[in-house]
Amino acid sequence: MAGGLFPYTHAHMGIGQGTTALYTTEFSQEFQAETDSLLRRRFLWFCAIVGGISAVQWIIQGIRFIRDPGEVIDESSADARVPMRFTADFVLATSVVLMLGAAFLYVRRFRLPRTDLLRLSYWLVIAFGTVELVSSMVTQSSGARAADALALIGAVHFIGCLFLPWSPRQALVPIAALAGVGLPLALMFSQGTIWSRILTEALSPLAGLPGVVVCWLRQTRRMSDLKLRFLQTRYGQVRRELVDARRIHESLFPRPVTQGDIRLSYLYEPMHLIGGDFLHAHLSPTDDGESQCVSVVMLDVTGHGIPAALTVNRLSGELHRLFAEDPGIRPGRVLSLLNRYVHLTLATHSVYVTGICLRADPHRRRIEYASAGHPPAFLRAVDGTIEELESTAVVLGALADAEFEAAPRSLRFGPGDSVIAYTDGATECRSESGRMFGVEGVRRVVASRYSDCGSSWPARLGDAVERHRHGPPADDTLVFEVAFAFDKAARTRPAGASVPEAEAT
Repeated sequence: MAGGLFPYTHAHMGIGQGTTALYTTEFSQEFQAETDSLLRRRFLWFCAIVGGISAVQWIIQGIRFIRDPGEVIDESSADARVPMRFTADFVLATSVVLMLGAAFLYVRRFRLPRTDLLRLSYWLVIAFGTVELVSSMVTQSSGARAADALALIGAVHFIGCLFLPWSPRQALVPIAALAGVGLPLALMFSQGTIWSRILTEALSPLAGLPGVVVCWLRQTRRMSDLKLRFLQTRYGQVRRELVDARRIHESLFPRPVTQGDIRLSYLYEPMHLIGGDFLHAHLSPTDDGESQCVSVVMLDVTGHGIPAALTVNRLSGELHRLFAEDPGIRPGRVLSLLNRYVHLTLATHSVYVTGICLRADPHRRRIEYASAGHPPAFLRAVDGTIEELESTAVVLGALADAEFEAAPRSLRFGPGDSVIAYTDGATECRSESGRMFGVEGVRRVVASRYSDCGSSWPARLGDAVERHRHGPPADDTLVFEVAFAFDKAARTRPAGASVPEAEAT
């Protein structure tokens, strides 16, 4: 907003273009709102204090005149301007009291816009200083009297800087205006040479220097305090919102499958409260209708935190649509359609996705999978042998639909077998010396003999990663296991538990 003699802009508040680059628009608005509130309250205090001081001066002058008129109007005095000086002081005190009283009552009764209130604060200081300058010069007072006038103007300006939330630039406005008023008055009425009068008037703005310094210190401290409060408040709000967002985000994840021939368990540890790793599961009947196939899709979106989680939310909706339209959709087809979606909607924003999709069929005792740039999964057979399920395609979104080839594979998957898959948060975690856990670290865990029948492979791998990692997580980590229950007796055993050697044989 601009206009009038003293425009009220963000730059005057100390929030110009340079500062706006450092603070958010929201912080700037909050700082200005606080300044507007302070301006109204402290304007009333300023009027009350300066008006009170002027009223005391007016009362003292009146008492002196009543008690002993000769003291202030002494016709035998060597200075014949004493009556004029007394009259000027009396008129000054009266006019100031009336002016400040009227401003106090008007502002208290009517809620002025901040622009008008700011201008009024300028005009009060300018009017007070102008009356004082006219009084001291018209009465042809001594140099001491002129010095007293400058001191009084500086004191009133200093009081204004103490109470009013002016910026340093705003504090200079009344001083500059008074300097412009005082120069012609000094040339017309002051004594001495013209150069001495010009020099005196040129140095007079220094009376406002203490107030400008005070405004700078107070505004700097106020901005620092508000910034701290602002960040604390916003951090608390963002933290609460992230907790709610994580609850919604994790509600998109499937429930573990603990019944039937095929079991699903997983472990999810985001780098932040929410992350870019995602797991989707879908159950569909087998050909004989006696059991259920389990389809699992694991995705890892580039990036971390909220942006990656927002992308996951979009991919979750797309996966629900794909499986709702075709419950028996094959892994290769899933990745092909996801690649098309990512390429058309996300790759333009440099967002890509790695993923693995598998479908376990207990009736055919096969597991079909396709992997797009994802770290290799491991098929752990019931006899303890390990087979690496390497990537079959490039990352999702890198190629157009016509160029993408999922190249799915089909493997034997019988009772007691498990597939363990993970995101790169597990392989890229580093030890204190900087050594990565790597794919070989995952292989060692998967190849090790199960000693704890009460935990699953995701929990076991998660513990190994946690022991290896030094410091907080540097990436999201998601591990899942798809296991084929060994037999009807084993279907009550937790997924991933070891199989007794007698049963294995």
